[in-house]
Amino acid sequence: MVRYSKEHKEQTRRRIVEAAARAYREQGVEGVGISELMKGVGLTHGGFYAHFASKDALVAEACESVRSGLAARFFEDAEEVGGAERLRRVIRGYVSRRHRDDPGGGCLMPALAADASRAAPEVRASFTRSLRGLVRQVGRLLPGARRAAPTDPPPDEALALVSGMVGAVLLARAADDPELSDRILLAARRFYTDAFAPEGAADTDASRSP
Repeated sequence: MVRYSKEHKEQTRRRIVEAAARAYREQGVEGVGISELMKGVGLTHGGFYAHFASKDALVAEACESVRSGLAARFFEDAEEVGGAERLRRVIRGYVSRRHRDDPGGGCLMPALAADASRAAPEVRASFTRSLRGLVRQVGRLLPGARRAAPTDPPPDEALALVSGMVGAVLLARAADDPELSDRILLAARRFYTDAFAPEGAADTDASRSP
């Protein structure tokens, strides 16, 4: 019997989680079977249970794994600017054709919101933590925002903006009319940019303050 090192086992687990996170965003949780997933990373179905107690446990960890990816995709692209312009770039990048057309490489919120609403408690809890993280990131970019403690509730404006951006991407993906899909993105992008990061807004950026 082959014995693998702890490091090898951890690397294998990460491969499974990364593959699952992308597959779930592309196909939805119900669209991805364990056998298919394990085959994709070069492992057997039986090997799955050496790493996870259940599919729900994997889904929950997959949600956790992409939390840091939110910043990488939509926030780091705007690092070179500050204040309201930074938030404008985040909105434009998130509510875009690129994001709509690449669910596997995008945010888990529009990809898995419907699945999460029907999922096991551990999955919903993981999804909610990721949602809170996104709302906090957006909240720190609102013009005039002040640095908040990690335990402070996010401002209502951040909740509204994140809900709108996520909803726009979700509906744009669902529509089978390309023109309507594009209009949803354009209308939402214009509306949320004008409402939350208008030209000339105060350039106070709490994420950059001491």
